[in-house]
Amino acid sequence: MRNYVEKAQKFLKKLWKRFSNYNNTKKWFVVYLICLAVVLLLPPIVKISGMKGVTGTSYSLLFSSVYMRSLIVIGISLLFLFGWNISTKFKGFMINIFALREDEPLVDFAFLWVITSVFMGIVDTVEVVGVISERIALTNWAIGSQVLLLVGLVWSFISLWMSAKKNAKRTKILNVVHENPHTSREGEQKPKKVLNHLFDDLEE
Repeated sequence: MRNYVEKAQKFLKKLWKRFSNYNNTKKWFVVYLICLAVVLLLPPIVKISGMKGVTGTSYSLLFSSVYMRSLIVIGISLLFLFGWNISTKFKGFMINIFALREDEPLVDFAFLWVITSVFMGIVDTVEVVGVISERIALTNWAIGSQVLLLVGLVWSFISLWMSAKKNAKRTKILNVVHENPHTSREGEQKPKKVLNHLFDDLEE
């Protein structure tokens, strides 16, 4: 038991050391991912009020089998985001496979878009059913999760846009036409260095 505790402490210290080396933007995004995972998975998102003498029930993504397929998609996307933003081994593995840049903001935006699409599909379905039956409704946690997802999408889109602007400037700089190094300004050919004297000893 003590070995497991020590390993857990070492792992947490390693994560904290890595987290402290991030810049402020990366730190806030990791904190955002933790909050997003907790808000999406743990609290109930749907409540069903019971009939007379019957208690109501509530459903969350993690603690109910109703949303198993949605949980798989959202869970894999969250694990990918955590691995991409925290684990250097996972990031290096993905870079080698897909030839991504190390600071590629498109990855964060794409997986947040997937999570938002799946979660919004659940919310829209519940709202449609709620029109027919007053017993089914969304919880406040579901509404807050939508707001949190939209904030993350806007944030990652701004990061993506800023990165695209920087890359565009670099591309313009790299695309500047350079003068031919063997041609002078007057268009005359520069004399090439003669290398024959290097082999004089061999001829002798």
